[in-house]
Amino acid sequence: MIRTAAAALLLLAAPSVLAPPALAAPGGTMSTVSQGRWTCELPGDATTPPTPQAADNFNIVPDSSYVVAGQRGSYLLLGTKFTMTSGPFAGRRFVKVGASMLVRLGPDGKREPLRCVRAGAVRDDFASGPETAAD
Repeated sequence: MIRTAAAALLLLAAPSVLAPPALAAPGGTMSTVSQGRWTCELPGDATTPPTPQAADNFNIVPDSSYVVAGQRGSYLLLGTKFTMTSGPFAGRRFVKVGASMLVRLGPDGKREPLRCVRAGAVRDDFASGPETAAD
């Protein structure tokens, strides 16, 4: 009886041992973007420089979070799709291009002109006191 129960238990456990690895999550691999200051701009061209869009700037901080004007929110990066899921910019969507650029996506999922680039570590803003950040 004990031998039969052990054999039955082994047969029940075998499929879980032999199961293939789980497939990737829909939307791509979950990841994070580089922490630091992200500045946003509208692109220029050969004759004009980019136009800063300071109202769209944010800081990426630990725990898949971002900060805007002292308010914290969270984000989700699946594959190359970056979505601000809570906080002051909740609902904003971007596509990640390379290691340090995000391009804004419109409601239709198409790229918009606004781009945000990593401009430095968050601590750079506070290294020498409040007057450094304004320089």
